[in-house]
Amino acid sequence: MQAVAKPARTLREAMNADKAVGPEFWTQAYVLLDKMEKGMAVGSDKITNRPDVLGSAHDLTDWLSEHPVQ
Repeated sequence: MQAVAKPARTLREAMNADKAVGPEFWTQAYVLLDKMEKGMAVGSDKITNRPDVLGSAHDLTDWLSEHPVQ
């Protein structure tokens, strides 16, 4: 699960730096990133946090595909 941590941080930094669209555009992506980070805070690879981390990562991938910025 740590494999998604660094790309998630990088994505959050890019979203924060993006001035082309407002924060409203990124609302759902922020929700999914927050859920992933909350799941990762539980600890490494616990059965109970997998849906929060990996499920949210999958949902975020879908959301990003449906909402291209550039």
